[in-house]
Amino acid sequence: MAAGIVVSAATPAAAHAEAVSAGAVPGSGLPQAPGAVVMAFTEPLNRRLSSIEVVDRSGRDVGQGSTTEVPGDDRGMQRKLGFLRPGFFTVRWTTVSKLDGHTLHGSYRFGIGDAPLGDEQVASSPVSSEGWAGLVGRFFALIGLSLWAGSIVVGGVSGAAGVTAERRRWLARAGPMFALAGTGLWALSAARVSSGSITRVGDVLLGSSSGEWRLVLLFAAAVGVALWSRWRVVGALAAAVAVVGEAASGHAAATSTPLLATLVLAVHLVAVGVWVYAIVAAILSSEQLLTALARFSPWAIGAAIAVGLTGVVNALFELAHPGDLLSTGYGKAVTLKGLAFVAMAAFGLVHYSGRRRSRASFSVAEGAVRSELLFAVVALAVTAALVGFPNPPREAEAATHLTTGDPVLGELAHRDALTVGGASGPFVAGLTLLPPRPGDVEFRLQVIGVEAGDALRDARVVGTGPAGATVAAPLSPCGLGCLAGRGRVDAAGQWQLNASVATNRGPIRLDFTIPLPAPDGSSLFRHTISSMGQLQTLRMHEDLRSVATGPPFVSEYTYRAPDTLDYRTDKTTTITIGKTTWMQSAPGAAWKTEEDAGTGFTWPYYRNLWGTGVAARIIGEERIDGTPSDVLAFYRPDVTAWFRIWVGQNDGLVRREEMRAEGHIMDHTYGPFDQPVDISPPTG
Repeated sequence: MAAGIVVSAATPAAAHAEAVSAGAVPGSGLPQAPGAVVMAFTEPLNRRLSSIEVVDRSGRDVGQGSTTEVPGDDRGMQRKLGFLRPGFFTVRWTTVSKLDGHTLHGSYRFGIGDAPLGDEQVASSPVSSEGWAGLVGRFFALIGLSLWAGSIVVGGVSGAAGVTAERRRWLARAGPMFALAGTGLWALSAARVSSGSITRVGDVLLGSSSGEWRLVLLFAAAVGVALWSRWRVVGALAAAVAVVGEAASGHAAATSTPLLATLVLAVHLVAVGVWVYAIVAAILSSEQLLTALARFSPWAIGAAIAVGLTGVVNALFELAHPGDLLSTGYGKAVTLKGLAFVAMAAFGLVHYSGRRRSRASFSVAEGAVRSELLFAVVALAVTAALVGFPNPPREAEAATHLTTGDPVLGELAHRDALTVGGASGPFVAGLTLLPPRPGDVEFRLQVIGVEAGDALRDARVVGTGPAGATVAAPLSPCGLGCLAGRGRVDAAGQWQLNASVATNRGPIRLDFTIPLPAPDGSSLFRHTISSMGQLQTLRMHEDLRSVATGPPFVSEYTYRAPDTLDYRTDKTTTITIGKTTWMQSAPGAAWKTEEDAGTGFTWPYYRNLWGTGVAARIIGEERIDGTPSDVLAFYRPDVTAWFRIWVGQNDGLVRREEMRAEGHIMDHTYGPFDQPVDISPPTG
């Protein structure tokens, strides 16, 4: 019952290979599909079993190719995407930790043209991580290892304690057999949970260090089953290897000192084995119970002390602070396991003190030792469930790993700032000025797309202003891809700013022309969103690149209120009217029809598309097709994207748009506005 309570507890995941960052961001709305869904996790991944799936509302997988690694990052994975029509999409991910072999499943949603609720979910209970069969397998494997280790250490005592030779042989053989069968069942369950098929068991055992240690355990158990009765020394060595394999395959490998943690856990398992074996052997001695208890007591007491000491040390490795014992699933399982061992010790004290009396009671001793065995079983069952919980210290490490950029970018809604973005080679970068006016200015440069080995260096911002005024600010690291420095701007007016960084993949160079002070654009931003939202029809031309130097993917969009979209590329045509979509994969090809189970496409969507923008500033004025337009810059922190839009001064309508985000170099040309358009269902 206790084990069942622990197993069914669904607490937030704090370790294993848990997601710490993602693009597209959960709950975000994008103007167009990102080049790929890229996710980062807290632990190195088993590449063979970790995967990302992206599906539309009909459940159709819209990803291209298989899940691939993120170059230079063993904690990341990505799935390429095609160019998707507006709608909501669900990302489903599965990770298998390379360190402890545990599986996590999660999902979230993002939108194109609209922002859904994030609906982020992570299945983190032991059942979702291991599967019921896996937990049962772990339980029997722990029983087997306990009996096996105990028979090695105190098997010789059992003869003098009155256990028959046949029963001693049974205990000796049961240990490796249970360990072999239980670990094999776990491996099959792990393959089923992580990939949906038990045929992937090879990927479980060979795809990570955790799986390889389990394979060592399986081999050692097989040796123990085959050779135990012939060569006891070989059997003893096999038992030692199996115990180390069990210790090295789980949480110990994910601690900051894996070698020491593995050694302590191995000693803990052996001590538990001696204690459990002594209890079982004493019960099997039948009418010689009191004599057997007297023989085993010194060993059991020593083992109990060792269990307590190594258990405390293990807790120090696995818990961040004492509060984790009651606030996390892992801590609650540790607490319950500790209480089970305390109960074992209490019943051990009952039969020990009873035997010290002049008239020892056989029935009292028998009841106490059987209760002691019951709580030993509870402790092993909770231990089997414990391996399915994440250990809390990894949460703190995950928070550090989560720092994927400049924290100031998340605060721009409350800061006096200007931020502008651009693309250079394989990178996108944004330059932020705090404050955007003459005087002492903090310059912050965030580089997106940084990989291991890029080695950002020699970063600086230099600029020239009115009357020959200059500014120069060397930049120092402030996070992943984040560089910051200070300089003094001595004159008001137009400034030419250049940001440059040297990298191992070529230089980054961005040039911006901005006024200082930069006028606040909040009012214009709100007016623009309102004006765009009142349009009844709109045509839009799009050039989309994954990198600045790449070829554009060209698309033509036609929108008509309240629910109609015509989307065309050089090969494909997509028409959406309400909940119905017609798709043609090539000119002259047959049309395919899909029905949206949700609300379908709705116009307008610019309030959702731009509405989360912050730090809106007017940075210039240009004429677009003869129309005087203000250039408005703003930033969307939820998708790490920089925007510039050219807004007509007379009508508040956008003529041009630039978006700069990772893998998403997008340019839009808008117009004509509110002109008659013919969008109708295809007839062929």
